[in-house]
Amino acid sequence: MNAVEFVESYYYNTVFFFFLLVISWATVLYHVGSNSQKILHAEKSPMQSVAFILTLMVTFYLGLRPVSNAFVDMGLYAYAYRGGSQIFRPISLHTEWLWSNIMVACQRMGLNVNEFFLVIEFGYIGCMFAFAWKHTRRNLWLMMLFFFIAFQFYSFGTNGIRNGLACSVSLLAIAFLINADESKLSRNLAFVLFFLSMGIHRSATLPAVAALGSWYYLKNTKLALRFWFISIGVSLAAGPMVEQFFVSLGFDDRMEQYSSANMTERTASIFRGTGFRWDFLMYSAAPVVMIWYVTRYRRFTDKAYSVIANTYLLCNAFWIMVIRAAFSNRFAYLSWFIYPVVIAYPLLRMNLWKDQDRRTALTYFLYSGFSFFMFFIYYYGTSGFKGFDLYWWRK
Repeated sequence: MNAVEFVESYYYNTVFFFFLLVISWATVLYHVGSNSQKILHAEKSPMQSVAFILTLMVTFYLGLRPVSNAFVDMGLYAYAYRGGSQIFRPISLHTEWLWSNIMVACQRMGLNVNEFFLVIEFGYIGCMFAFAWKHTRRNLWLMMLFFFIAFQFYSFGTNGIRNGLACSVSLLAIAFLINADESKLSRNLAFVLFFLSMGIHRSATLPAVAALGSWYYLKNTKLALRFWFISIGVSLAAGPMVEQFFVSLGFDDRMEQYSSANMTERTASIFRGTGFRWDFLMYSAAPVVMIWYVTRYRRFTDKAYSVIANTYLLCNAFWIMVIRAAFSNRFAYLSWFIYPVVIAYPLLRMNLWKDQDRRTALTYFLYSGFSFFMFFIYYYGTSGFKGFDLYWWRK
């Protein structure tokens, strides 16, 4: 199977975001005029099949992207796959054995590099689809749109693919964990999936510990909310010290390399966004507002949502305390992968408002609008919308 050839790598993300812009805001227009709660009471509809088709389209489009440095780390992954060892690694808690073994398995099956990336994309997006199917099946279309248009979805599907895959497997583990009251098998599957996610990327230890701690011990979001706010003060007052403490724990060797204490002048010049990222913090605060509104202001009690919310709060608090590190977005993604669920789950499953359809549409409009805004601002300022500099507005 060959790479997608009808779109050059230079234009790839532009096509992706404009395609999603059209279908996203068409969906907003469809729901914004409703004063009822059709979203909550939706029965089986053709949109479930359409959501499945859209998921396949996005999977193949991203998975069969050209091998290009336009996707940053993709070239390194391709080089490692083509020249990697074909020896399976033993299962271990101290190595990322599963990622290596996935590459070996694909090599032995004779898959070319494009097919290998497609396999990874199926895992990355397939786990999201499985979560949506398990917990928001009536609104599969909307849930998948929340996933696809999430800030950093595209980046971790094309650039930081190992981190992205590990977090998606963690998401699927959470899907089974919050069903553990119904089935002992579900809980056991969650344990297995958390273990597998750590075998792909060791940083997945954090969401695993946070989710399991939330399920067994932290029953209330009140404490998690307080911890999140306290983490901001701790980071401002003693951020470098806390960062070095987490480095010393050794759950991910990359932390030492990315920490602010080990940052060279060259690294600092490359990552101009290092330091305390107030912009990222403001973005991360939106789910916190939703969690506070649902659990504290409206007093909804939903054990599944409490686990989801607490996992986000604990993981995001960790990122706040290491916010000065290079590649800060990669640590942020350890909480951001669950961001769409924190926002969408109450909208699609809880009776929050009488005009829930309209408010869900407006929330999605703001949610997707941020991603489009970041895309336009970032690329307009650097390379003219990835090729759109040829048009009249750049002349």
